[in-house]
Amino acid sequence: MVKQIDSKRLCSWLVVTLPLAFLSMSDAFQIFTNTYTGPTTIIVNERQQADLQNGTPLTYYSPRIEKMSLKMAMYEDNEEDLDDDDDDDDYIDDDSLGDWRTFRSSLVGNNVNAEETKTSDQGKIQDKDQISPNAELLRSQSETLGEEYLTGAWAHEAPDVEVGGLVIRLPLEAEIYRGREKNNIGKELKKRLDVEDESSNNASLLSLGINSNESSSPNLSLSMVGAQTLLWYKKAQKLIADEMAKIAESANENGEIDPRLLGQKGIEILELYLDNQNAWQEVCLVADRDSSEGTATTFVLNRPMAFSVRKDLARLILFGSSGVLTDRIPVSQTEQLVKFLSAFENQCAVYVGGPNKMEEPAVMIHGYGELEGAVEIAPGTKIYRGGVKAAVDGVLSGKYKPLDFRFFIGRYDYANGDLDIAVHLNKYQSIACARPIILKQCIQLPKPLWHEVLEFCGGELKVISKLELMKRDDLNEK
Repeated sequence: MVKQIDSKRLCSWLVVTLPLAFLSMSDAFQIFTNTYTGPTTIIVNERQQADLQNGTPLTYYSPRIEKMSLKMAMYEDNEEDLDDDDDDDDYIDDDSLGDWRTFRSSLVGNNVNAEETKTSDQGKIQDKDQISPNAELLRSQSETLGEEYLTGAWAHEAPDVEVGGLVIRLPLEAEIYRGREKNNIGKELKKRLDVEDESSNNASLLSLGINSNESSSPNLSLSMVGAQTLLWYKKAQKLIADEMAKIAESANENGEIDPRLLGQKGIEILELYLDNQNAWQEVCLVADRDSSEGTATTFVLNRPMAFSVRKDLARLILFGSSGVLTDRIPVSQTEQLVKFLSAFENQCAVYVGGPNKMEEPAVMIHGYGELEGAVEIAPGTKIYRGGVKAAVDGVLSGKYKPLDFRFFIGRYDYANGDLDIAVHLNKYQSIACARPIILKQCIQLPKPLWHEVLEFCGGELKVISKLELMKRDDLNEK
């Protein structure tokens, strides 16, 4: 377990108090780091600190850190490429990926280790006699998707963001390690790892503070990937604990922290820590992307909001916030609302898709291309959005089940290449995966979707999943 920060040293709201205004933490840090000219005090909330210690995502979203400087970091090693007239030759249109997805899935399916009983590192279910609890749950919700999952579920790392794929939030340890050449805290980790390399060719578990007799020791294979991942992960974990302890120690008797005392590295680790916890273990579907414009839209798949709906939530899903705030709605909308409640009142999967456009009507994601109004998010994905009226009629007629559809309130909207920047800075990992992994409901999954996807990917990501499971006592991992 990571050494925790003394909650008494970090108290109340994380804000910056300025002479005539109270600002949010994220805005305050931007102001301080860019235009600070006077006394500033940070105060951290005990409830938020408890949330962080328990691995609970915070209830607000922080902006990207120093956005413009991050964009420059993407190109600092390849400045000549910015003026290269031949760059257009490398452009891949998302519309051309349909056949490639089919080809890739067949490659994954043909390269599985026959000795595995559940999933291989390439990620396909092998033995139906040993079906995972997640697969059993999916089969009970949708027989079609369940069978598709059992015969063709796969996932692997992808080099670029693609529509119909995923981006998953990496733990802070991985973000720091993979960015060890890009920021101060990462460079500090690199120094510690270099010292480890000089002192020992093969670091033991004891050197990482792990007793091999402890029941909490990770159940990892002795592969080179496992050993290397364990080494840098534990080193990064210790570094985070050390730096956060220093931040706690800088608080005065009132629990206030003066950012001038933290230094650049202290501010950096605190920003990274809070930003990472804010998006803790997000698994996001990439529903739209325009690489030429630098825009993208994603929906968080694993933030369930409700499993049934009442009148107000139904109005929010169908008409957005204006439908909730209005006392009276037109007759046509009333009829639509009544039919929607008849179809989904007792069973409806509603998710918080992200912080943007939460005032708009929900977006429905599903796997039925025959629905009137449905649009495939990218050719070949067989993942569709839209067609709510047809879905309601289909559920009422018995053709579909309520859990065949997922409703997302809000989303992540990216501009100026921000999603690509986040991937480049190792905040998110791009993942290509099979359709049933995306369409399955995240309702009381025995194994959380984040861990399930990482285990399908295998390799380093699978090891990271196991190490992250060690932090949790609410899951019974065998």
